[in-house]
Amino acid sequence: MVPLVPLVPHRSGAGRSTGQAAAGLSVLPELMRRAARIPSLAAKYAPHVGADDLPELTALPVLTQPELARATKEVLTLGRASDSAQLWADGGTLDSPALTLLPEGMFAPQIRRVWRPLGPADVLANLHPPGKLRPDHYFYNRFAAESGATTLAFGRLPDGNHDDWLDFFARHHVTAVAAPPETLRRLLGGTTAGRPVPWLRTLLLGGAACDPTADAQIAECFPYTDVWRLYGSPGAWVTGHRGPQCLADVYHPLPHQHVEIVDGMLRVTTLDVSRNPPLIRYQTQDRGEFARCTCGLSGPAVRVFGPASPFFRFHGRAVSARELVELATAGEEVTAAQVAVSGEQRIQLRVRLAPGVPDDHHTHAWIRFRVLESHLALAACVTEQPDLFEVVAVDDVDPAAAVLVSEEY
Repeated sequence: MVPLVPLVPHRSGAGRSTGQAAAGLSVLPELMRRAARIPSLAAKYAPHVGADDLPELTALPVLTQPELARATKEVLTLGRASDSAQLWADGGTLDSPALTLLPEGMFAPQIRRVWRPLGPADVLANLHPPGKLRPDHYFYNRFAAESGATTLAFGRLPDGNHDDWLDFFARHHVTAVAAPPETLRRLLGGTTAGRPVPWLRTLLLGGAACDPTADAQIAECFPYTDVWRLYGSPGAWVTGHRGPQCLADVYHPLPHQHVEIVDGMLRVTTLDVSRNPPLIRYQTQDRGEFARCTCGLSGPAVRVFGPASPFFRFHGRAVSARELVELATAGEEVTAAQVAVSGEQRIQLRVRLAPGVPDDHHTHAWIRFRVLESHLALAACVTEQPDLFEVVAVDDVDPAAAVLVSEEY
């Protein structure tokens, strides 16, 4: 029998935690036993396994993104993935992918218990594209099934007249839409703007990406629609949820996700033994603070501000500017690079070309192609709106600002 482990909040003043029930934290000893069996994590967790007095959760070591990626690779290499699982790359590059191994159900049953935007009478049009390294399409299909709803697994919204497809959905009794940020922007900025869509009762946003679109902007175009959101981050998967009555940017941690905020950064522990490698105090890239929500749900909520430098949010995904710089300078054409981000919507990769390399369209296109082909998160986002990512040549790069510059241009 696994003993109950009470949660004691962080006392140093550097951080706080959500205070999940002791019943949830009762799985912590088993999580540490499983983590200690993974070679690269053994030194972190083996000293705590079997101890008479288990330390506070906040006294356990922090799990970093590179450590999770290495542990995931070891789980696959050693064949230790328990039960069936799905492997996704939430980011990183071809050479250094940020791998995430999720249980086959992708925690859809657990999420459905507290987040209920769909029911048996609903028909969900799933506009998340299937395919390369994008789990949200498959998650929303699974979530709709858990909700008893009917799914129209549509995928990417084709180019052309958006109104025609909205009419198609209406004729097929669609009541809800799940869409990625880039598709939502097309709907809001296209011919649908200002047109009433009374059949669209429910809009589902978020998942592996956190959609930054303002509620007020959605309400202006879809005044009859309730907006339900999930908050996710690379590696931690879906962490929080919110409904139509919640405050903007405020999310309620899921029961199986324990959240701490230390020095303004979110750390996540997944209280479920089906997650392998176990996620114990995983350091996300997002900044946030604890808040109270007006929706009436008990317990603290988390206001999410977005990722910290050198990460930035693009189409809802956290992208590392450092990775883009490394990819740009990997070829012989570029000696230095930096990333400029405008309003989190446009990316300018500024490169200093090597002597003798022509400063022309072909060189810029080749550098852009090489970076996009090697980056596992950015390429899929840019497919929808190619003009949001450009390469420009500059005379020099400031080493102090080579990783990330946020400015208007």
